[in-house]
Amino acid sequence: MGRVVGVGVVGLGRIGIVHSEIFALRVENAKLVAVCDCREHIARSIGEKYGIKWYADYEKMLKDKDLDAVVICTPTFLHADMIIRAAEEGKHILTEKPMTVTVDEAKKVIKAVEKAGVKLQVAYMRRFDYAYSKAKKSIDEGKIGKPLLFIGLARDPAPPPGWAADPKKSGGIFLDMLSHDFDMARWLMSAEITEVYVRGGAYLYEEIREKGDLDVVSISFSFDNGAMGYIHGSRKSTYGYDLRTEVYGTEGTIFIGCSSDPMFSLGTRDGITYSGIAWFAGRFYEAYIAEDKHFIECILEDKKPLVNGIDGLRAVQIAEAAWKSFKERKPVKIEY
Repeated sequence: MGRVVGVGVVGLGRIGIVHSEIFALRVENAKLVAVCDCREHIARSIGEKYGIKWYADYEKMLKDKDLDAVVICTPTFLHADMIIRAAEEGKHILTEKPMTVTVDEAKKVIKAVEKAGVKLQVAYMRRFDYAYSKAKKSIDEGKIGKPLLFIGLARDPAPPPGWAADPKKSGGIFLDMLSHDFDMARWLMSAEITEVYVRGGAYLYEEIREKGDLDVVSISFSFDNGAMGYIHGSRKSTYGYDLRTEVYGTEGTIFIGCSSDPMFSLGTRDGITYSGIAWFAGRFYEAYIAEDKHFIECILEDKKPLVNGIDGLRAVQIAEAAWKSFKERKPVKIEY
């Protein structure tokens, strides 16, 4: 089996539990050795489930000699300090997206990781999804000719709870939600976004309006290779999770995703009924597995992660420009 990487997961919310399960059961050459959460009863519960060590103190977990790498699944506003501390302790890092709340934090994180010489992977898991991976390969092989236009549509069933509803802590709709789409745009088009123009508002939820976030937005943007882009995002979808992407090229178009489950429909005298797509953890579960396996491969084979610190920084830079565009009501250029 060779060398085994000892992994610890910190932050045992919805996605932290998913990563814990995957590293405990689904990744060769990796061993889940510890979990951590400030809610002691949660940490104990997950630790006992897998028969591993559990911590309520992140600093104590970082000192664990069996730990080679950490998976950070805590609220976004905690990421920067936690990544830097892990790097200082010589631990490799897989952090949930977005990497940080601000560009300044992102640059500090990259500097700390480079200084420590550890791996940093940012969890934009769509890059590991079978459909998006196939789209990327097809585009790179020239099957649609020259890509001219990226279109992304992302609608969540409901707004996020708690801290994630506060843009000061989560980065708001542009960073917390749509940074996935920014990453996909850059990756699929093999180009950098150079200018954004945003329109939108808080049309649906009073709490979102009070906290200064938005719930429906449209973003037009330009790439440095002359291509164009458009993203629509909404915090409400009455029929369930809806995620679709298109790339239009000179010789064809790629379509990814749909608003209903392509594997199931029900036909009755009332017509045909389609079920909605599973919420993101279900839709992308296999992508999470591939993402986690890739992280371990990068450690063992000394490879650069597919989604690295610069990719994390770019998402934050684009989100900050989107906020600036919305507030100033004009296109904003992005300086890298």
